Amino acid sequence: MINIHRVWRSGLLLAFSSLALMLPFALLAASSAAQASGSCWLSGPALNFGSVSGKGKTSYTNWQVTCNQYGHAKTVNVALCPYATAGGLGLSNNRRQMVSYSSWPHAYLTYDLFYDPALTQRMDTRANLATLKCTYKSFSVNENRKIFDLPIYGYVYAGQNARAGEYKNNNDAQVTLLYAFSQEKQPSAEEVLASQSGNQGSNSLSVTANYENSCNLISASDMNFGQINDLSKAVTSAAAVVLSCPLNTSWKVSLDQGLHYDGATRRMRKGADYIAYELYRDAQYSQLWSSSGASQGAGNNGAQTIHIYGKAGPSLAAVPAGEYQDTITVTLTY
Repeated sequence: MINIHRVWRSGLLLAFSSLALMLPFALLAASSAAQASGSCWLSGPALNFGSVSGKGKTSYTNWQVTCNQYGHAKTVNVALCPYATAGGLGLSNNRRQMVSYSSWPHAYLTYDLFYDPALTQRMDTRANLATLKCTYKSFSVNENRKIFDLPIYGYVYAGQNARAGEYKNNNDAQVTLLYAFSQEKQPSAEEVLASQSGNQGSNSLSVTANYENSCNLISASDMNFGQINDLSKAVTSAAAVVLSCPLNTSWKVSLDQGLHYDGATRRMRKGADYIAYELYRDAQYSQLWSSSGASQGAGNNGAQTIHIYGKAGPSLAAVPAGEYQDTITVTLTY
């Protein structure tokens, strides 16, 4: 090229130099035809877990990726590779966090985001080749704008001892999309990462949950006094209530007086006839379980059993033979 500039005044060399100068432009045009230019951006609703207990919970939100593509002469492949930042709350034991500001100190609830509904492919908080998962879409020649679904799956971890309340992630976590276009092949994750300085878009993701710190009344067995032939002697029986509460959650179990309480004692009924009985909190029948009393404890994240002891009689009153019944309502408060 230096020699060409030196002889620019020569007519013969001028024609030759013109041909030489056209070659780089011809090569550039061929290279441009092999490339694909476009842009993509993200939008989508919040990830709302709704009511959550110590058992954990899954949820998902469906975001959209809108991409523009112009001037392509053949099918264009696009690679879409999202990840999600941790946000201002940071990570706790490598888990994302939500916070409840309802009291001091603030309470935190951990969760995570995943690419798949089976929760096996966690979204990293940074663009990492080892964890980045790409999906591949395409534009035909006559397509200039397309919208693609981007589902984001969430999981609130089970077994957390968190205070009941409304939790949120402060809306400052960012879903960032890295992308790349090509008319020749599907861009690899390596190629997408190499071009991330120019080809990316992001948007804020809001994550919310209402943690109930809930207890569950799992079961209540029947109390059966069996066959009674002589009420002049006391007859005893027992039943059990099984409950489950999150760790350190205070609970109380109370019993009402039954359907046929006469103001002094509980009673089983058959028609117009009754058999008096009472319920106790101990096997020695010394702690009467009245409607104002309760069994109290604290949750341990597992099943807990409360025993109820019953005694019918002794009584001198004669009653007709038959099946006598009563219904007791068990109330669990926490």
